[in-house]
Amino acid sequence: MQQIVIVGIDTDVGKTIVSAILATALKAEYWKPIQAGSLENSDSSIVQQLSGVYCHPEAYRLHMPLSPHKAARLENVVIEEKSIYPPKTSSTLIIETAGGFLSPCTSSSLQGDVFSSWPCSWILVSKAYIGSINHTCLTIEAMRSRNLNILGIILNGYPKDEEEWLVQTTKLPLLGNLASEKEITKITVSQYAKQWKDLWTSNQEKIRALSGIPSLNLH
Repeated sequence: MQQIVIVGIDTDVGKTIVSAILATALKAEYWKPIQAGSLENSDSSIVQQLSGVYCHPEAYRLHMPLSPHKAARLENVVIEEKSIYPPKTSSTLIIETAGGFLSPCTSSSLQGDVFSSWPCSWILVSKAYIGSINHTCLTIEAMRSRNLNILGIILNGYPKDEEEWLVQTTKLPLLGNLASEKEITKITVSQYAKQWKDLWTSNQEKIRALSGIPSLNLH
């Protein structure tokens, strides 16, 4: 089973949409370990609606739209790391974090540190805004300091020249990019899935060489 963690440089950078696209492209299953806020319209329900893939139940469902450690404290919930472990599946599993790589997960641990104990590959999602290039490079530096297997980056809303700069500077393969969309539908997700899969297929050797790990399972 291939496990791929989708992490962002910040909140609201497009992780859930990216997860839906990747799950569609890889015929994968999806898991969001911690949902904080929006329980009626959770990330799992969004991914399921957009991709139709199986979504595993969250380990924790918190009502407040806050960092998991803070929402848990205010709701008198104790988040235990041992309770956050990927479900067993024969398919590729897409795992979406709750927030950025160095955002708090429990009262004493960071998202990246909890998830980095698993045998996973990682994909970083970056959205264009003032300071995002700095946040992208800092996140990659933090991930590399933990010797994580980074498959590549997915860029949301970047102009072409900045995409090229990030790929050249980080030496990570570009696995996909998102344009500004008025509406994201199941058709939109399916179209992106095909585009990205075509990109991976034509750049498998580059992805393997740059990431240093076996290629994405495209079967």
